[in-house]
This record gives sequence, C-alpha cells and structure tokens, in this order.
Amino acid sequence: MVFIKAKQMKKIVYSVMCLLLLAGCSDFFESDMSSVANIDGREVRTERQAFYQMNGLMQLMQKAAGNYVVLGELRGDLVTQTDNSSQDLRDVETFSMAANNVFGNSKTLYALVNNCNYFIDCIDKGALGEKADTIIAQTKCIRAWAYHQLVLDYGKAYYFTKPITNVDDKQIEDSAEVVDNVRLTQLLIADLLPYCPSDGVRERLPFASTEYASVNSYPLQYMFIPIRWMLAELYMWQEDFENAARMYYQLMLDRELVAGNYQNKWRNALCEDVNVRNWQNQFTTLSSKYTVTLIPLPTDFAADMTDVSYLFGDAYQMAASKECQTTFNSYPYNIMLNTVPVSGDLRGEGIMSDYGSYTLQEPVGAATGVKTEAHITKYGKLNFSGSNYISLCRSPFVYLRYAEAVNRLGMHKLAMAVLKYGLTPTILANSNYVDTKLMAAYPDFTDFGQTTLTLQGVFRDNAPLHKRGCGDCDVSQSYVIDTSTGADSLTVVEDKIMDEYVLECAFEGNRFHDLMRISQYRGTTAYLAERVASKLAAVKGTTRTKEEWKTFLSNKENWYVK
Repeated sequence: MVFIKAKQMKKIVYSVMCLLLLAGCSDFFESDMSSVANIDGREVRTERQAFYQMNGLMQLMQKAAGNYVVLGELRGDLVTQTDNSSQDLRDVETFSMAANNVFGNSKTLYALVNNCNYFIDCIDKGALGEKADTIIAQTKCIRAWAYHQLVLDYGKAYYFTKPITNVDDKQIEDSAEVVDNVRLTQLLIADLLPYCPSDGVRERLPFASTEYASVNSYPLQYMFIPIRWMLAELYMWQEDFENAARMYYQLMLDRELVAGNYQNKWRNALCEDVNVRNWQNQFTTLSSKYTVTLIPLPTDFAADMTDVSYLFGDAYQMAASKECQTTFNSYPYNIMLNTVPVSGDLRGEGIMSDYGSYTLQEPVGAATGVKTEAHITKYGKLNFSGSNYISLCRSPFVYLRYAEAVNRLGMHKLAMAVLKYGLTPTILANSNYVDTKLMAAYPDFTDFGQTTLTLQGVFRDNAPLHKRGCGDCDVSQSYVIDTSTGADSLTVVEDKIMDEYVLECAFEGNRFHDLMRISQYRGTTAYLAERVASKLAAVKGTTRTKEEWKTFLSNKENWYVK
C-alpha cells in the first residue's frame, strides 16, 4: 500500500490550516467554506463563541459525509455502478482510485482533525467552567470519528493532537505519529475514557438546554457523537467485546433506545397488498428513542461536496447490486406459522409503492416487463425538516452491534433474541429463549428489566428487528440457530446479524468496514474477498474473473485507498 508521503501531507495541511472554524452559524446548511475566522491567538471564552466554532466542525463533517457513504458502500457488496456512473465512481468500486479522485476524503478529514485541535487549544476552561468539559469531550469525539475513518480507509493515519500552523517538516515530524488501526484505537480510547460518564449516569451534551439547542430546526443533540458510541465502536475493532457490549448497553439506558415496532407487512397470506408501511417513518421523525447521531446535509452543494441523495436518486450513478437484492429476497416471509408464497424482506424492494430501501424499475423502452434497474430510494426517506441527512447511528444499529458483541462473548441465544424475539423483560427472563446462566456472568449489561424492575418501562416495547420486514419471525421454524451444516452457533448467528445489517442498514455507509471487521474476527481475508469479488465479477468492463478478484482482495493491502 502506498501511504500518504510527507510532501503530500504537507500539501494537505497547507490547504486546510486556514479553515480555522466558521465565524457564524446562520449559514450552517450552506456549502460556502470561504467564510472562515482565524482563531489563532484568541480564546473561546463564551458559550456563543463555542457554539459558532462547533458549527464550523459540523460543516466540515458535512463535507466528509457524502464521501464517507460512497467509500463505505461502493467498495462493499451491496452497491454497484451504473451506466451513468462517473469514472471516479467506477475507480472507487474497482479499488483503483487516483490521488485526485473527487471521492477521496483524507483532505477533509485532516482538516476536521486540525480544526478540532485548534478548538480544544483555544477553549478557556476558566471562563466556561463545567461547560468546557462537555465541549472538549464532544470535540474529541468528532476528532476520534475523523481519525477512525482515516485509518479504516487509508490503512494508516498521521496522529497529532496539537494544531499545525505551518507546513515545515519539523513541525509535522514533531506533531504527528504514523499509526495503524491497532495503535489508533489504543490512543483514541485513552483520550475519550476520562470523559465517559460512569455507568448509569447520563452523558451531558454541550448546548443541549440553551438557546443554542437547535440549528435550522435540527436538534443539536442528534448531531453530536455520544462518547459511549464512539468508545463502543473502537472496542469492537479492539475485539474487547465485553467493554463494547457494556458501552452499547449504557448508551441504550442513557437514551432509552428501543428497537421500535416499525415494519412493512403483508395484509394477508395471499400477499394481496402491503397494508402496513411504517418502517420508513423512523427516518422522518427524530426521536431520542430511535435517533443517535446524524449529519444534516446542505440544500446547496458546492463543487467539492458529494450529494449522495442525488447520486443514488435522480443521477442514478449508484444502484443496489444483485448480491444485495439476493440477500433481501432470500428470507421467507411468515404470517404466524405459515410461510407466504412471496418471499423477501419487505424492507427491500418497494413492490406496491416506494416503501423499501430500493425499487426495481423497468428500463425505458423495454418490452419484456422484466424489472432490472435497482434504484436506491432510502436517501429520499432520510429527510427531516426539508433537508436530507446521513445517519451515522440509529437505535437498530446499536442493537445489532450489541448482538454482534454478545454473540462473540458466547451468548448466542441472547444475540439471536435481538433479531427474533426482541429484548423485553419477559423474553430475557425465559430460559427457553436465552441462556440465563451465561447472562448471569455479565449482569452489568444483560439486564433489560427482567432483574431491575424499574427498567421494564424502558425496554418493554422492544420488538424483533427481523420482524420489521419478514413478518412473524418469532414463530418461524426456519429462522433458528441451525448448526446441521457443521457451522458453529457463533458463525450461524453472526451470519444472520450481518444479513440483518443489510436488511435494516443497507446503503448508510457502513458495509465495507463491517466486512473488514468480521474478516478480522475470523482471521481470514476470504470473508470480505468472496462477497465483494462476486459483485465485481459482474461489473461491466471488468478485466478480472471472480477468482482473480478474490485473489486481489485476499491481499489486505488492496482494501485501502492508495
């Protein structure tokens, strides 16, 4: 892998060092990045000043958000190019990005890091008092997110926590450490842990109860990154599943997150009509029970910003792959004990109307009636107060990550319960559904009201995630932990969790990194290579066979942007 050389880094720093945080917030959703204020030599002494600077950070997150989705999805197995795709998009999908590819994200992410460093350096703790800690904690979370994306996409990153003000070699060498993912997770966890609340204590967010609690109708609390979520993500990559599960669980308690009963549902066993179509409602209603963190997108995109809603939608430059459609179609739909004649998870293709994640439209002029064009429609649903947004984390995402962690801790039935039954006090108290003896070893993150009665009100309404698109999965005789093929329970459940990420969270930007992480757990690049190679072998104009793609992707160095 070719890593960013010192001269390239100097150019990046030079191009971003003047983006020293926006002076105002009135144009938060606008894309003009020229209105900046150099705060070098000044201190942030008031909440108003801090609020303006925080908006500058979030505007840089807007710049990074579109490319975060493109890199996270187009390199995976769920999204592919179309005849309309630009050459830059084609190069992303085929792992052949040039240094000037418009979807490269390192420049913006390093700008975000450097601006976080400036902000932290300029905060006057004496003047701001206790508010300073909440502001610093959130700024460090944003910086950690940026660093995490850098190392996952580029393999390594320059790690520095002091603002770089010029581009001389000595300052860069003195300020930056070249780190891989292993080293970076250690550094970021150590940096965030002092700000993490004790178990059972709510996280205090900056500006949450003041006149600065919203920006352009978006509640600011949903634009912040919870410390527990960021730590949990890092722990997952560190394969510290106990701490990861505890952090996800504490986040559930803090926000009172539930896996709500949003679902798409057939009217009857004849599949005459999908008469319940409220799965999409979760995207247009922001709620502390369902929304964790998001990035609002501007309504006017500058040339250096990526409008993913346009690329997926009207431009039709990225589409749902055949592999993605196969995953959705492979699951039977159950009405009570009966499997209905039409298979497929109803969060996928919007058969009767646009209610799923994608729709199949008949090509213009086609006479066969065969629907082949997979238009992704989810980004039309990710909209609040007239503005599209990118979801970094929703409540079902937290529950799936929790399931992934406890499954790796040996609690396979508990992980399966997230998908099939829902984590309610009644289910968690019943040894027919979960391993109550195994759970007893981890009482600090397996109590969903079955032990502490005061928690029953929080988790009573938890629903099975798989029910959101596959009907009565709780009584399905096929949706079980089946080890008859020789696979162990851990692998069987983990495969179902990975499929549920597709069914619930497809196209939201996580897929390629999810494949990377599971490959890491299993100690083989084959997990990622097999899935992505199957998709790439069908790409128009490819010069490699599936086996050749598998060989290429079996080399982990080829996963990273060069």
